[in-house]
Amino acid sequence: MSAPAPRPYAVLGVVAVGTLMSALGSSLINVAVPLVRRDLGADMGAASWVLAAYSLSVSALLLPFGRLGDRLGKGRVYAAGFGVFGAGSALSALAPTLASLIAARALQGAGAAMLMANGPALTTAAFPPAQRGRALGLQATATYLGLSLGPSIGGWLAQRAGWHAAFWVNVPISLAGALLARSLVGRGAAVAPLAPAVAPLAPAVAAPDEGGGAGPRTSVPAPGPVAARPVPDARARPFPWASALLFGAAMTALLVALTRGQRWGYLSPRVVGLLALGAVLAAAFVRVERRSRAPLLSGALLAQPAFVAGLAAAFIQYAAVYMMLFLLPFYLQGPLAMSAADAGLVMTVQPAVMAVVTAASGWLSDRVGTRGPALAGMTVLAVGLARLATLGAEAERASLLAALGLVGLGSGLFTSPNNSRILGAAPREQLGTAAGLLAEARNVGMLCGVAVSGAMFAALNGGRPGEVAGGEAFGAFGVAFRGTMLAASALAVLGAGVTAARSAPSAGAAAPAGPPR
Repeated sequence: MSAPAPRPYAVLGVVAVGTLMSALGSSLINVAVPLVRRDLGADMGAASWVLAAYSLSVSALLLPFGRLGDRLGKGRVYAAGFGVFGAGSALSALAPTLASLIAARALQGAGAAMLMANGPALTTAAFPPAQRGRALGLQATATYLGLSLGPSIGGWLAQRAGWHAAFWVNVPISLAGALLARSLVGRGAAVAPLAPAVAPLAPAVAAPDEGGGAGPRTSVPAPGPVAARPVPDARARPFPWASALLFGAAMTALLVALTRGQRWGYLSPRVVGLLALGAVLAAAFVRVERRSRAPLLSGALLAQPAFVAGLAAAFIQYAAVYMMLFLLPFYLQGPLAMSAADAGLVMTVQPAVMAVVTAASGWLSDRVGTRGPALAGMTVLAVGLARLATLGAEAERASLLAALGLVGLGSGLFTSPNNSRILGAAPREQLGTAAGLLAEARNVGMLCGVAVSGAMFAALNGGRPGEVAGGEAFGAFGVAFRGTMLAASALAVLGAGVTAARSAPSAGAAAPAGPPR
């Protein structure tokens, strides 16, 4: 087995900088959008594309950049991501029109996709398997710190220096990150040699299940050469440009239809046309992939039950949480009559608890296995969402904070072990693709959660969330809010079932140990 990188915590530090910056990129500008709308003379629908352009760009490019990292070297793509993100940030700050700002935000999202797709892969391969959960937990902590601090920092900067400052703050971080990544990741300890042309195919022996204790055992290869089989080297294969373009276009069309459906109408010609276009592009993607000698998605990777189950659970968890996060500001500032600043402070409870818990849950999963902590986390998440559904128009602050704390506790317990489960099931030479798929599941889960939450709220006769001011109107709002929170809780229960399913890596899967490339 290859030795871990000689400076794993240096690699983790560089990855944490990129992770924090990506999280800030998605949260810093949220509170400044009203100022953007005022200064650039845009209506609400047009200004919302400032946020959508970033998310759509990330979703369309995560998988291609993960695959590119497998081919060119994860460290190289990761280091380049800092430069692209920094350029997008500077162009956003300098944008004179709404159109140029939206284009710059898409470029910023491309840089974030390069960082998000390759960061977990670098972390996973820099640490031995026994420390993988702890390392991924520390990386996830950086994500939640960015999500927690972003709205407060962005609001403070926008109020005192204008919305441009919310973009300028990322430029020096990008520059410092690029220099560190180039020295520590791009050229140094985290660059691995090419994989050998052949690898041993050994007889099977019993190994413990992924839960970490006594239980069902699965056949895995034993050490020692018996027969030779070719190991495909990702860097020896051409990059699947056609598949990448079709995937990005299909993802963009489908997500625009999904996220704009409530505003435009799900049966409107625009939405129906985008759905049809997305379906055609997706079918073309599948056709090209089947004929490709170097596909964007590896069939062997998708054949790993633990990998697929982990992706499904990650999608469900983020969808459930964002069903709550979409409606929560309207509940706090409507029926509970909180100020924007007070509501913002209350909303930091959930990511703050996640930031504290996720590192500990990663450490725990290294000792007891991934299934137990992840299952406990999804169960606690379901309880927290159900507790939110019981709150009324005069909810006590303590009850509200306790419910949000449960949501944060459950999410923090779940995330690190599940990430470790997913990346631990991936062959080392496909870690970039695996990390890209993990980030894809997370990002698409967020967008789907928001879309489903808005659609369900409207279907339950709540109207549009922003139209409800509270007081006597809470009757209709309350029915819709409670129904949506209960649906999110039920979704988390489904996620617990997926997490509990016992699945182990297929026999013969390559271990992701050793330094990343």
